[in-house]
Amino acid sequence: MLRDTIVHLLRDNYTESKIRGKKSYFLERQQIQSLSEFRTQSEIVAFLADSPYGPELSKLPESANPAEIEQTVRESVARTIENLEQSSKGSVHDFISEYRKRIDARDLANLFIYKLQGRPWEDYVQTRHPFATTRERDLRRLYNVDNPRTLTEIMSEDGVLGERLEDVSFDRLTTDKIALIRDIIVGWGDERFYNFVSKKLSGRDRAKCLPIIGSTLDLGNVAVILRGKILGLANIREHLVPAGWKLDEKSLKLLLTSEDVQQALDRVGQDRYYRNVLPGARQKYDETKSLAFLEILTREHLLRLAREIFLGVPYTIGVLLAFLVVKENEGQNVAAIISGVDAKLPSERIRPLLAA
Repeated sequence: MLRDTIVHLLRDNYTESKIRGKKSYFLERQQIQSLSEFRTQSEIVAFLADSPYGPELSKLPESANPAEIEQTVRESVARTIENLEQSSKGSVHDFISEYRKRIDARDLANLFIYKLQGRPWEDYVQTRHPFATTRERDLRRLYNVDNPRTLTEIMSEDGVLGERLEDVSFDRLTTDKIALIRDIIVGWGDERFYNFVSKKLSGRDRAKCLPIIGSTLDLGNVAVILRGKILGLANIREHLVPAGWKLDEKSLKLLLTSEDVQQALDRVGQDRYYRNVLPGARQKYDETKSLAFLEILTREHLLRLAREIFLGVPYTIGVLLAFLVVKENEGQNVAAIISGVDAKLPSERIRPLLAA
């Protein structure tokens, strides 16, 4: 134990000090709520002037559209993480590199969906995450592939995406089908990161990181099962990530054998771990006929786990993962507010889109 503590102190002291400094600039919950009250983008930009987003936002012209502002927010988040990566070494640097590969999967999910929708490259490239690692020329090469089945086979070197999307029809792209495709591709990226944490980390590093990435994996599988029920898919298991954390085989079978999405929601609401993560899920679905609330509840759960890590021993890679979770969520909240204001949504309709 003493040896582990010394190793962590020597390895993580500088990174932890930088994270401690950057944490002090997180937007508070009240600040996020205040942002949702504004009615114009210029008010939002002015409010964020003294935040870490200020320097980048100040460079935008007054005529900047919402997409440009959201991309600038993402660039600010990416710059913060890149700063940590540049000063990291050894296993910490490897950890951030693997985290970036996870973000690549989100970019690939967007690419595939934009391609299915017949949208031009110029639309897609605006959504790219600045922190992703895939080169633009490689993404363009993928975008030029016309056959979606061929594209699923070459997006992942191991061919896993081709197998997991094999039974999904790419015709009649409903909201739920688009969400299912996205969940499957993003789940593949989460699975790779989970395997890194499980196999390459050890001790306190592994113990602190597993609840976050393990919950992400489990709740991603729950989302795929629920959407599969809505779409009437015959073999939902083929679309799932085979790894799991708290969602064991018995729990999976219960969900998979549910007659419909309502029964599946009832059963996940009785799970000994996730019933506290997805409270009132059946009621939310019955009221909205949408699973959009799942993403918000998942993000809120990850935020709770991250805050618990911040309260513990600071010298673990878990503190870095907790910082990444909170920082990315903050960027997502700001982007959601910008989109909501642009759509002229009242604040009471914007707040449910925020995880705080």
